[in-house]
Amino acid sequence: MIFADNLSTWALFVEFALAAAVVIVAGSKLTRMADQLADRLNIASGWIGLILLATVTSLPELITGGTATAIGNVDLALGGILGSCCFNITLIFLLNLLWRGGSVLSGVGAGHSLTSSFGLLLIGEALLGIVLLDKFAASREFAQIVELCWVALIAVTYLGCMKLVYRFERDQRLSEEVAGERPQVESAVWVKLAALATILVAASWWLALIGDVLSTHKIEMIGRPLGATFVGACFLALATSLPEIATSVAAVRLGNLDLALGNIFGSNMFNIFVVPFLKIVSVCDGSPLLLAEGSFSGTQNLITGLLAILLTAIALGGLACKSKRIILKWFGFDSILIALTYAGGMLLLLMGGGR
Repeated sequence: MIFADNLSTWALFVEFALAAAVVIVAGSKLTRMADQLADRLNIASGWIGLILLATVTSLPELITGGTATAIGNVDLALGGILGSCCFNITLIFLLNLLWRGGSVLSGVGAGHSLTSSFGLLLIGEALLGIVLLDKFAASREFAQIVELCWVALIAVTYLGCMKLVYRFERDQRLSEEVAGERPQVESAVWVKLAALATILVAASWWLALIGDVLSTHKIEMIGRPLGATFVGACFLALATSLPEIATSVAAVRLGNLDLALGNIFGSNMFNIFVVPFLKIVSVCDGSPLLLAEGSFSGTQNLITGLLAILLTAIALGGLACKSKRIILKWFGFDSILIALTYAGGMLLLLMGGGR
């Protein structure tokens, strides 16, 4: 029986792997088509990575988070979002492995410092809301007002940051803009994009349901369930980040580091923008509080969020320093530090236990 807790552990992981495979295939094709479409419309590569690819490849986080919230597993939803922010930054290590020329952060445009800073701001706002709601949990009515203000702040901040990034990109590339009429795009292209997006949505929904089962399924090897936050921050975040992996790897192979990093930092910004959508799902499902006590583990999610901030801060430092030093023949110091920090954070979450 699909999604059932009485399935063996190996069967659940096989099912998870199949759903993840669908995500990576559909996501890869979708991002390639989006890249071609943007090229036809003469959109700058940095803007493609930040807006088009980041939004498209973050679609699984939106769907899995919404599905997890609808079935009452907010831990899984937020764990997946914050965990995806952590994993996306860790992709810098993978890109460094492919690049093999030292830090990939040393030779990219200044705009990435801006977007990574905005990512820090948004993650910080997400964690601030978790702390405030825990503080005012005793007064349910006041907590509802605080939560509404919190998600509104995230939405306004995201839109404001995107406007500032747009102005920055426009000013940077003003002299390179190509005048003339933009070419028409065939309707068949839009149909293919919609079909691939539908497949990606379905696979993401599948992942969320499997993740919900895995979060409470007893793993015989460790004698307890993995916990919703760990499953969200590790397995679900990994699976929903597969489109980012495919897109970023392809960009590095083309020698376009700006496109790859724009996708990574832009995806993290959009991931936090998903939180207001989770609130909408929660209200529509009859739950006035998204982070209701008893269905949410603040401590574990705070650890995941703080890990995302720490990883982003390391990346921002790498962007600022632009170090040419090479470690172990291929890697920059920032890439090594990111990988070690991520591994340590995941170990801490696993040791946290049950939720």
